[in-house]
Formats: sequence, structure tokens, C-alpha cells
Amino acid sequence: MIRKNILFASAMFCSMAALADTEMSVYQGSDVSVRIMNPDSKIKFSGDKFSYGDKDFETSKVDSIVLKHSVSVLFDGDKVSVSNPFDSVDVKVTGTTVEINSEFIGREITYKFSGKSSNGNVIFSSKYKSEFELNGLDLTSTGVNPPIYVLTKKNTDVRLIGENSLKNSDNDTVGATMRGRGQFEFKGDGSLNITSVVGHGIQSSDYVEVKNGKLTINAASDGIHVNDYYLQSGGEVNVNCNADGVDVGEGYAEINGGSLTVKSDAVDARGIRCTFEEGQENNANINVNGGNLDIQLSGDGARGLKADGAIKVDGGDILIVLAGKAYEENGEYNYPCGIKADQTITVESGNVVVICQSTAASSRCAQADLSIDFNGGVTTLYQNSTQRVSGAKKTNVVKSDGLLYVSNSSCLYVSADYEEIKPYNVSAVIVNGYTLDLEEDDVTDYIMAIPSNWEAYEKYVK
Repeated sequence: MIRKNILFASAMFCSMAALADTEMSVYQGSDVSVRIMNPDSKIKFSGDKFSYGDKDFETSKVDSIVLKHSVSVLFDGDKVSVSNPFDSVDVKVTGTTVEINSEFIGREITYKFSGKSSNGNVIFSSKYKSEFELNGLDLTSTGVNPPIYVLTKKNTDVRLIGENSLKNSDNDTVGATMRGRGQFEFKGDGSLNITSVVGHGIQSSDYVEVKNGKLTINAASDGIHVNDYYLQSGGEVNVNCNADGVDVGEGYAEINGGSLTVKSDAVDARGIRCTFEEGQENNANINVNGGNLDIQLSGDGARGLKADGAIKVDGGDILIVLAGKAYEENGEYNYPCGIKADQTITVESGNVVVICQSTAASSRCAQADLSIDFNGGVTTLYQNSTQRVSGAKKTNVVKSDGLLYVSNSSCLYVSADYEEIKPYNVSAVIVNGYTLDLEEDDVTDYIMAIPSNWEAYEKYVK
């Protein structure tokens, strides 16, 4: 035991002496018994125990001691202070531009960013995955690069502490306020406000995952733009944008928890858009298994959820409100649609509400090219428009080019003022080209006109 303690102490002394910016965590079971910032070597050993300050530990009960290493960058107006204990991490400061290049391999390094600058940015590259800790960072870039530009293709965890803000300028040639060639994973209990004067809010050449934290994005283009996929399991994401809320270029989107709000008045905007990579047509899906989605689009031709693949809802609360009309472009019409899938739409559970306002001429609440299955949950589709764009097709509540299936365990509400819309030849439900008579066809056993919770949504009807 004495030899074990001597070796243990020697290893601890060497490790801590080499690192000036370190967090030491002592684990007993799954709990952290103590977390110490910048520990020195004053650890006292006595028999089968050791102590640090006023904390005593039995060596036999300590599962592990983890040293978490970090590089700190503090912005202060036109000055930058850096604490860097690593020889393999090169930090170059030019004015208020911080360039970090890490050759460190085998252990994740935490990079802590704080302070404020009206003309600063971080250009980062690493051979290993990293963690960014944003703690009260307020950074505006006036140059060609965004405030945070991650060149590495490795994963970057972004931990949010307190309030943080990032803003680019109209000189930005990269095209996003927070740009990464690898993955971004957001966590923590803080917030991040992102403003893009030009380009997207957050852009990743890989994926973006939101686990925790609050993201508020005001974007000149897409709020979040990714290549592979968007995944949200928690947190709060609020997007005001001039294009798509979440645009997945070659993959899928999955919402399992948290909240996502998208507002846009742009023509042809999508709340969530998923397109497929060539040869991967079945991967461009949208899956909602929980959480809250609030998508409000006022531009012509807008679509709440748009998937080149399938859309499946199996939990959560979804509200989609459309105010724009269909528009013609090069002889083709772009139709507003609450939920549009090039393959199938399936509702297994959850609460789905789609409202097409009176201005949404030639719009649809839901449309699928293959089939629509209402297997469970509560779906409310309200078409308040009696208008039809000249030359365009008529307004629809539900349009399926294949089968429309409504099970006994689901509730489908199709709401409209039939006396008002009939003179305009507006169809409520179309299945394989056949217009259902909601008053006489047998689907009236499953399709009802007014949901019991409609009062909560009447304010969106205009």
C-alpha cells in the first residue's frame, strides 16, 4: 500500500506540475466528489488516505482522478490574453484574430473562450476532437472570416455557460457566423445568440446536434445549414431567418426532445428541409419523436416540413402556420404546404396542427407522393383559404397521390367552411384523384371537423 501511494503521489505531482490550466475531478463511483481548478501539488498522503485542502479521500474508494486540460482565450476590446500549457498547441494572436493549431492527439482538450471584442475571431484546427467552452463570450467579426471558424473535420463539443453572442459582417466570405468543417454538438445550460449579416447562422459540413442550451439565431440565409444530419434531443432553438430554418443538404433530421421554433417570411422557405445524396434517396427523412416544433412561414411557396424521403411523427407537438400563396416560376407552380414528403407521411402518435391562413391561396396542409397514414395521435388540418392562384391547381387540405389511411386509433380533424369553399371548387381531401365527400363518404367515422383543443389555435387563423 505504501508503494502504491508513493507511485500514485508521484504521478499526480508530475501531471499537475506540467499543466497550469487544469481541472482535477476526483470520482467515487459515478459521482464527482470534488472538482478543483488549477490544482497545485499540495496533496498530503497518510497511510491509505490522502487529502487535498479540507477534503479527505480513502485511496481504496477512489475510482479515478481525471485531469481536464484547457487553453484559455480572453478577449478584452482590442487585446487578447492566452493561457496555453501545451507545447503541441500553437496559438498565434494577430491583433484580435486568434489562430489555434493543435497537433495534440489522444486526449480531448478544452478551449475556453470569454470576454468581448467588436473585431475578433477564432480560426481553429486540430488533429483530435475538442471541446469549446463559451463563457460570457461576445464576439463580432468585421473581416472576411466569421467569429468562430473551425477548419478541422473532427468533432467539436460546444459547452455554453452564461450568455454568449456571435456576429459576422457583410465582409464575410465564408458564409456563416459559426462555421465548421466537422461536427458541432451543443450542450450546457447557457445561451448563444447568433447573428448573420450575410450567410447562414450555423453551418457544418457534417452534422449539428443540440443536446442542451438555448440557441437564438437571426440569419440572413439558413438558420442552421448542415450536410449530413440535424439531431435535437433537448435544449431550445429559436430561428428567425431569410431562408430555411434547418437545411440538411444530404441527409436526415430527427427531433427527439427540446423545442425548435422557426419564423421566416422568405419566398420558398422551409422550416425543416431534407434532401438526399445521389444514390441515398431513402436517407432524406424527417423523424419527430418528441419535443415541440413551432414553424410559422409567411412567404409564398413555403413548406413547414419538406423531405425528399419520408416524414414520420411518433410523438411531440407540432404547429405549422402558412400565410403565403402559390407562385409561378418558369412555367411551374410552387405550392405552399404544411407537410410535404416525396415518399410517405406517417403519424403514429403526438399532436400535429397545420393551419393554412386565408392568404395561402392554392396551398395544401399535407401532401405525399406515395401515401399518407394516420395510425395514431391527433392531427388537425385547417384550410382557411378559399382562394386559387390563376393557372395553379386548387387549394387542398390533404393530397395523397397514393393511399390515404386513417385508423380507428387516430383522430384526424379536417376543418374548413364548406359552404364558403364549394363555389371555388376547393377540394378538402383528395385520394388518387378522387375528392372525398366529408359529409357522405365512410371516412367521416374517422375524419371530424372541429377538434376539442381548437381554442388554443384559433389565434393563428387569419
